[in-house]
Amino acid sequence: MIAAARRRGDTALSEVESKALLREIGIPTPAGRSVASAAAAAEAATAVGFPVAVKAVSRSLTHKTDAGGVVFPVMTAADATAACGLIVERVARARPDVTLDGFLVEAYQPARVEWILSLRIDPQFGPMIMFGLGGIFVELLGQVAFRLVPLDETDIDILLANRLVARALDGLRGDPPADRDSLKAVIRALSAFGTRRNIAESIIEIEINPLIATARGAVALDALVLLRPGS
Repeated sequence: MIAAARRRGDTALSEVESKALLREIGIPTPAGRSVASAAAAAEAATAVGFPVAVKAVSRSLTHKTDAGGVVFPVMTAADATAACGLIVERVARARPDVTLDGFLVEAYQPARVEWILSLRIDPQFGPMIMFGLGGIFVELLGQVAFRLVPLDETDIDILLANRLVARALDGLRGDPPADRDSLKAVIRALSAFGTRRNIAESIIEIEINPLIATARGAVALDALVLLRPGS
């Protein structure tokens, strides 16, 4: 999939493609369906089960939220249809250069704490894992840490032992503690992918933001794969 995208000259995978890649390497994503029309979105939302999130799909729209390309929570089939129309209007206004390929309808999974996890190819050091508090906290706190790939269990434990990270994982305001084992498994899977042969020649970054970690497990709510130019 990455090779085909690079041959097309794409600079990124769509969210649908990015999440397909995550699932292939063992990282959970929300239940969802990719559709081409508003009518199909209503059917998909009913099949997935309410509430859902409706998202714009386009390889050239790497920051959907900034362009108004995400609507949630959507509670009915009629609202899913309306959400698609709203997304089209918002994206056309914010990014008139973007053509939408369709919509992604996913199970809506809110969480009090969001995380960011990425695999980055550093020009000097090679593949690196970045992990920390995600969502708006990335910009507000800058609470992230880096480790060279491959990560061993000690590396992962150190990432989760940070004072703010550990406090958030223990549960905030009555929330149950997060399933640390599932979070470790996600970090381990992305690190393992970073060891694959020629990976540095194919991608620039894989970013999962937000990643949620609850008592039910860790799930990648959004994902972006940036590609290295190829032929």
